[in-house]
Amino acid sequence: MMQLRYSDTPDFMVLNKPYDVRTQQLSDGQLGFVDFLQEKLTQKLHIVQRLDAGSSGIMLLAKSTDAAAALAQLLNTAPARRTYLFLSDKNLPETDFTVGSFIQKQNNRFMSVAGKPANSETRFKFVRALGNYFLWEASPSTSEAHQIRLHAEKAKIPVLGDTEHGGAKFFRLALHSQSIEFSYKGSNFKFDAELPPLFKKEVTNETLMLLEENFSKRHELYKIMPLESYRLLHLESPDLRADVMSDRLWLYDYSKHGLSEADSAAIRQFADSHSLKPIIRHIPNRAEGVGGLENTTLEVSSSESEWTAIEENTKYVLKIDAGFTSGLYLDQRENRKWVQKNSVGKSVLDLFCFTAGFSINAALGAASEIVSVDVDKKFLDWGRENFVLNGLNPESYEFVEDDCVSFLKSSIKAGRKWDLIICDPPSFARKDNSISRLEQDLPQLAKIMVDCLNPGGTILFTCSLEFSRSDIEDLFLKNQKKAKLEISRLPMLSLDFELVDDLNNPMKGFFVTKPN
Repeated sequence: MMQLRYSDTPDFMVLNKPYDVRTQQLSDGQLGFVDFLQEKLTQKLHIVQRLDAGSSGIMLLAKSTDAAAALAQLLNTAPARRTYLFLSDKNLPETDFTVGSFIQKQNNRFMSVAGKPANSETRFKFVRALGNYFLWEASPSTSEAHQIRLHAEKAKIPVLGDTEHGGAKFFRLALHSQSIEFSYKGSNFKFDAELPPLFKKEVTNETLMLLEENFSKRHELYKIMPLESYRLLHLESPDLRADVMSDRLWLYDYSKHGLSEADSAAIRQFADSHSLKPIIRHIPNRAEGVGGLENTTLEVSSSESEWTAIEENTKYVLKIDAGFTSGLYLDQRENRKWVQKNSVGKSVLDLFCFTAGFSINAALGAASEIVSVDVDKKFLDWGRENFVLNGLNPESYEFVEDDCVSFLKSSIKAGRKWDLIICDPPSFARKDNSISRLEQDLPQLAKIMVDCLNPGGTILFTCSLEFSRSDIEDLFLKNQKKAKLEISRLPMLSLDFELVDDLNNPMKGFFVTKPN
């Protein structure tokens, strides 16, 4: 299982924020780290120590407005100490100095404005060289936005990865909130973040460091049980995606020409150091093929073509020789957990069931009836294997080999209805030498799903269309003229994936509830 790590007191909590995660909400459909924590911890939280999206490390959050105000004042007026570390590809003869400036937002960009009295100050100390980069310590005495980054730029030691403020291009913003120390209500507090690999080791290969950074990022944010499955790389790289599936490292390489020998060696080195067996698929023309026709090459380190993976105490048979996927889509983890918690006594229909992950969780959640439908017998048989692996008798449940639309139409004629319908259709599919696209078929699919839903029932709908969530909702509701349906958000993904972003997330979805 994946459990959040954090330090807790009655008035505040301290967490190690991962890099490339925005702190606060941008809009109704683009949520932030604090929104994620509030949902997962069922606790109202207030930002005291704000971190830029690209930064990692210690972040202080209050549990009340009074505590937030008191802590914010302490950090700016009392002898509190905050320490940051950053890398730069530039060095200076000076090793200990202070920079101040007047920071202001102009034209939607923070900058140091000349000719005005300083409203910010940061002390810099050189720490050590790390190969081609230089490690610096920054101690701000004020809390202006982008302060360390702007002062590093002014000092001519711009932060690595901070292209907005003069830094060299890199896979992440190399700025880390290392520690915070203060007195509050008569007690002294000091919190230190674990130092990411980037700030401890020389970068000999960027792919190796990318993997090590994200392994650290996941494990500092979560307590991850042995053999648990999770996404190691998601949007942190434009060309690589990587999943840890129990003892396997399943990596997709979407680059045009494939990995260099140095990068392949780095992946093998990383896998070996974490007792993982690497599986690498090169798919150079991602999303250009139809129905699995993309070109691919496969590199494996084990002769075993099947293994068992664990997700939230549920087991799955995974395979390397059954297409481009291992058999488990990790971005559905929170939805599967929701199904297990909300299936007791319900009749459940799992459409496009693939390897029956949702069906298994419905069974483990004591559903009264489960029907799993897929057009491919291979996946239905695979689903039966997963049932057996979890101690469930597949003969007690219904598996149907059929086109899902045809099955729904037959169910309407037979008067069959369900309390919960789960639907994760492909974006496109081949049928009778033609291509069926979801954006064209969704209004009809949605209409017949609603017709097969019991009053008070729910549809869990997800897809990977390159549309906004709002546009997909409109498509879903297009033929629902008379139905008064309630649309609500799915559970937030765990942060081995991205935050809620209705415009940019690859997977989008929602609950649809039918009135009683």
